[in-house]
Amino acid sequence: MKQPSVDVIIPTYNGLPYLKEAAKSVLTQTYRELTLYVVDDGSTDNGATAKYVKGLEDPRVKYIYKTNGGQATARNLGVASSHADLITFLDSDDLMHPDKIARQLEVMSKNPTIGMVYGWCRLIDGSNNIFGRGSVVWRKRGRIFKPLLIRQKIPGSASMVMIRREVFDRVGLFHEDFLIGEDWEMWLRIARDYEIDYVPDFLVGIRVLDTGMQQNHLKIASGLDYMLPIMVKEFKLGLLSRAIIGTTCLRQACILYFKGGDRKSARRAFYKMLAYNPLAIFFIKPRDWLICVRFLFGNRWLRSIRRKLSASYRQRESELTDESSVRES
Repeated sequence: MKQPSVDVIIPTYNGLPYLKEAAKSVLTQTYRELTLYVVDDGSTDNGATAKYVKGLEDPRVKYIYKTNGGQATARNLGVASSHADLITFLDSDDLMHPDKIARQLEVMSKNPTIGMVYGWCRLIDGSNNIFGRGSVVWRKRGRIFKPLLIRQKIPGSASMVMIRREVFDRVGLFHEDFLIGEDWEMWLRIARDYEIDYVPDFLVGIRVLDTGMQQNHLKIASGLDYMLPIMVKEFKLGLLSRAIIGTTCLRQACILYFKGGDRKSARRAFYKMLAYNPLAIFFIKPRDWLICVRFLFGNRWLRSIRRKLSASYRQRESELTDESSVRES
């Protein structure tokens, strides 16, 4: 019996040197019947990406170049250019565990009604060491549209999934206009029409890199803000579902706008969240309430409240004032 073929799509933009590790993790999979499509999204590295990929001595590797348009456009071109009945993705700084494809293919083969299968991931830093909390685990299978609506919970996101080609034929490709979250929106489309399953094991290492945190905060916040009304309309959500997804997107957006230095947008997102769900204030994490107070009322108001309520705070303020006076004199 002929083994099914699998297409792996790696979108990349100036992805070296991590791309080399990512590609190696694909080409050394225990499952060999695969084709790797590296989609170069207009890298500006003087042809280094093209030279590396074309220099790989493996007939299973295909190189595709396109002008820069974002990760979703690269994934979509990869899907359109590939041919296998099963498709999986890998971000160019992530790593597949050696049996990732074999384990997911085993689950797919047992149940033809499954449209997508995911697994668990470990978070790694630039040196492949386990990062922060270490791992992301989720255990939901079957019809999981409602659990996914609460927030993106597929660990590892696009690097984690395997999808049947027929699914894309039915639900379409990734939203190319989304700044972020195109993967979450896609999983919701798939979950609306198909069963989803998972492999109860760690299959991918997800790279966590510091790439300009303030800029990322604002990008993520505006992306959440942008995608929310589109998803509400697309999925024809009722009042309860609107309240859930509105709280999910805008609660994160207002905090991230503030962390990115845009307090005006943070306030606007907060009030918009309450319009979606007046009870949303009860879902704000305690550690985030201080941030909300700061962008709603300002630091001066917060300091005055703390001054009234805390003797130790008043003492610290007095000491700082005395130190400042000494330095000035």
